[in-house]
Amino acid sequence: NNVSILVERKITIMLNLNTLKSLKVFIALISSLLVLSKPILSLNIVIAGGTGQVGRNLSSILHNQNKGHQITILARNAFLAKAPARVSGDFGWLGESFLEYHNSVKLRDWDGGDLLDIVGCDWMGWQDDALKHADCVVNLVGGYTEQRVMACERIV
Repeated sequence: NNVSILVERKITIMLNLNTLKSLKVFIALISSLLVLSKPILSLNIVIAGGTGQVGRNLSSILHNQNKGHQITILARNAFLAKAPARVSGDFGWLGESFLEYHNSVKLRDWDGGDLLDIVGCDWMGWQDDALKHADCVVNLVGGYTEQRVMACERIV
C-alpha cells in the first residue's frame, strides 16, 4: 500500500503504509506535512480516494484544525458518498451528517481511472475545478489494480 503526496506541485513523497505502525501515525504524518508545506494559515487540499477510512480521518483532522483549509475529496460517485446511509459497498461513503459537520469538506466527482463506474457527465472538468488551485494533493486511491495506476496518472 503506497501513498503518494504531491506538496505544492514540487515535492512528491511516497509512503509505504505497511511500514507505518498505525493509522494514527499516518494521519499525524500527513497533517504535519500539510502544515509545514506552506507558511500560510489555510490550504486548498485535494484528496483522491478520500471516502475511505484514511481519507475520512484525514479530512476530519484537517477540518478540526480550524485553519480554514478547503478540502476537496475526489469521489467516483459523490451522490452515493454523501447519502444519509450507505447504499453500496462498491463506493466510498462519508455520509450527509459528516459533510454537514465538516463544512470545509466538499465532494467532487471524478473518473478515478475506472470509466466503467461512471454514470452521466458530472465527473468532467474535475482537473480544472479541483487541481487548478490545489496547494496539496493526497492520493489515497486503493486497491492493487490498473485503476490505481490510471488514477495516479490523471492526478499528476
